[in-house]
Amino acid sequence: MDEQQQKIESLEGRIKALEEENNSLSDRMEEVLLMSLINENFDEVSDETTLLMGVLEKISVLKDIPYCACYEIGSARYNCLVQYCSFSNDDSSQVLLTLSDDLLKQLNSQPVTRLNLHKDSNLLQFESSQAGFEPGELLAIPFRARALSHGVFIFICQDSPARRLASDLLPFQHIIRLVIDKWDRISLLNELTQLNHQLEDRVEERTLQLRQSEERYRLLFAMANDAIFLWDVNSRGEIMGCREMNDAVYEMTGYRKNDLQSIDLFTLLKDDYTAKERKHFQRLFARQSAIFRASFKTPKGILPMELHTRRFQLQNGQMILAIARDISKQLAYEQEIILAKNQAVESEKLKTAFLANMSHEIRTPMNAIIGFSELLSQDELNQNEVRLFADIIFKNSMHLLNLINDIVDYSKIEAGQVTIYNEPINVNELISELSINMISILHKASKSHIDVLTHTPLADRDAVLVTDRTRLRQVLSNLINNAIKFTQKGFIEIGYQYNDRFLEFFVRDTGIGIAPENQKKVFERFVQIRDNTPDSPGGTGLGLAICSNLIERMSGHLCLQSAIGEGSTFWFTLPYTKPS
Repeated sequence: MDEQQQKIESLEGRIKALEEENNSLSDRMEEVLLMSLINENFDEVSDETTLLMGVLEKISVLKDIPYCACYEIGSARYNCLVQYCSFSNDDSSQVLLTLSDDLLKQLNSQPVTRLNLHKDSNLLQFESSQAGFEPGELLAIPFRARALSHGVFIFICQDSPARRLASDLLPFQHIIRLVIDKWDRISLLNELTQLNHQLEDRVEERTLQLRQSEERYRLLFAMANDAIFLWDVNSRGEIMGCREMNDAVYEMTGYRKNDLQSIDLFTLLKDDYTAKERKHFQRLFARQSAIFRASFKTPKGILPMELHTRRFQLQNGQMILAIARDISKQLAYEQEIILAKNQAVESEKLKTAFLANMSHEIRTPMNAIIGFSELLSQDELNQNEVRLFADIIFKNSMHLLNLINDIVDYSKIEAGQVTIYNEPINVNELISELSINMISILHKASKSHIDVLTHTPLADRDAVLVTDRTRLRQVLSNLINNAIKFTQKGFIEIGYQYNDRFLEFFVRDTGIGIAPENQKKVFERFVQIRDNTPDSPGGTGLGLAICSNLIERMSGHLCLQSAIGEGSTFWFTLPYTKPS
């Protein structure tokens, strides 16, 4: 009997060992299957939540654990990242689990937490429909991941002796380690993806900025008013041709890009530069930067330019940036300034000569007036002497009056105080009056042998125009007086020509004439053309300048035609404006 009992106990021991071995093999198969499923099913997963939810679901099914979750915990807080609840009638995400402070402290302090919730039911509480689920045993395994500094996996099984959690935690740790590795890889890939997106965004932003900057500078390059060239330079420092140029180059010079791509810049220098000057320009171009002026041959002709050059390195080669500006107008302005300066200097000299001449011109008639006035006070003078002295005093007084009138008129013109008063006048009557006065002046000057001619082609009723009578008479009288001064024989003619909408007045004489080089000078102020003879007529040198200015204010222009020894013709046109 005892032997039989021993056999039974031995068989029961073997059966129990086989059951334990079977359970162990089953657990190992579950572990292998679970890890195989994780490796196969989650290789392509790129989302942490999907990974965790899938793993927890498979652990729950294979290990028969109703509640599996992953939490982020801190010293006084916790947050459920993912949970799977096989017992819930609702969505797993709607299940709310509240952890007590004591349980939270244990989770933060212990490497592994294993609790019997049947005894310590106050450690946690489910606050949703549990469908008959009674928490039994809790297993909490903490972990650290790349994206989570402190996390914990919580597994809660049903309160049943047949559903206790395995005492061997190694399978759980292997699974968790595998999940964490995949989670870290996903986190790293996400970080790399995010960094890649940020890098792509920065590259795209920088590319856009560079493109906008390039477009902005290219637009500035194209729209610049100055001509801009980029010249290629070889290793010997020789200019090989133009690589780039803006639109202003063609507008300024007429050259197109194809015209300059393979040409030496110095061949475009104008032909009359000497070899020494060309060498000088080459040395300037060889400098790091230079500013100089030069004239170049262009399809539009010889063009003076001011060039600003700078040499720089680009793409393993040297280039020269040249900014050229057309200085034709500037040179013209400079010439005008030099001319104006010379004219101002000349005018100052003429003023000085004028003042010296005025002192002489005024003193001469004044001395005559004073001297002959004293002679008239003598009692022993006869009638002829008195008449002669009085005539001398009169002529010198008139000469002095004319000098003073010229000075006053010119002062008014310079001050802009001359006003033109237009009124209807009969030019035939004016010409007649002036011719009679001219005969009288010629008689007094002992030049009665000079003929006086007039030319009045219009009838008296048509010879009326609107202009300033006083100023017209002044101009013609001045021209007549000049003709009388410089004419010794022949004739003096005064008159006008009818020319469409204008009347062309003229004073013609057969006097000494004016040389071509002096014909423009006679209209300048303070200028007198003398022939160096003792009896050369004097004057202020203002008469013709005053006449020219007055005619311009009357909408005309005073002109001269003359030849030495043949006489002179002064003429001007006035609008033929008839009275309304």
